[in-house]
Amino acid sequence: KKQTDTNNPPYLHSTSSQLIVSHPIPPAKTLNHYFLIYAIFPVLAPAFIAFKSITNSDFRKTSFSLYSLVSGATANPITKEWYFQDKELLDILWSKVPSAKCYVDDAIGEPRLEYQLSEGYCGSATQRCILRSFGLSPESIPAQKNGETKPGPWCEHVCQMAKEATEGNMELETTIVGGDVDYYKFLETLRETAKEPEKSRIAVNFLRPALTGFSGFRFFPMNFILGLLGGHFSPVLGLIENDTVDQPSSSIREKIEGDNPLVAIWDTNHKYGGAYFVPAKRLYESVKALDLSSNKNRALIVVKKK
Repeated sequence: KKQTDTNNPPYLHSTSSQLIVSHPIPPAKTLNHYFLIYAIFPVLAPAFIAFKSITNSDFRKTSFSLYSLVSGATANPITKEWYFQDKELLDILWSKVPSAKCYVDDAIGEPRLEYQLSEGYCGSATQRCILRSFGLSPESIPAQKNGETKPGPWCEHVCQMAKEATEGNMELETTIVGGDVDYYKFLETLRETAKEPEKSRIAVNFLRPALTGFSGFRFFPMNFILGLLGGHFSPVLGLIENDTVDQPSSSIREKIEGDNPLVAIWDTNHKYGGAYFVPAKRLYESVKALDLSSNKNRALIVVKKK
């Protein structure tokens, strides 16, 4: 239900300052899906990881590194930090950050964001969010689909989608900034892109458990595997720097470090409640984390209109 407080936009919840975005109806799951996820995967995946860890020293080193990273996040998840979904920060985000405002259509009072239909649809949902923020209608863009999990093909497809939806009138270019760059290059990419809201967006491919930790009992096979392999795509809404906060009475400004601004993420999985904040240095670690399936870093993806 939309709130009616005239002091706030109609697309924001009055109590939380989160965008009002409907939860999608997930596609029906088949018996084969449940058999694969709850019977085959929990047996074969741990066996595969154990075998690779024994026979491949690089895989073993990466697995231990990821386990250490996610264990640290389990002890100190961003979900329990003051900034995670702080209402004052969200108010600042939607009112003062130009890159975030691109994801709202003020003319009709509606968000240009959506949640993924189901697990595995995050890459496709992120594409649609970014294209909608450029002004494309939801109906003109292909529906969400499973897959779109690798930065390279993701870039090719988002450019193709924009071109086809506009009959060639919108052309995009993409730049992949991998997690193997140093932190200050990573931060520079976030900052420079945020300065061009009229033509630039950022998607992030990251290991979300590096921010939130293991789900449930970590040694339950499914939880353990998803903790190490739980890659995710989401749009980056913008940055909250300490000089973004201009209220003299606010204590937030003092909490934000100059070289570690807060990054606003729109999590395409509705279970995480929409937009949240993460310090740039922690987001960097989650992007730097290697993808065990490919042994490659995850990445920021800059999407720019030509």
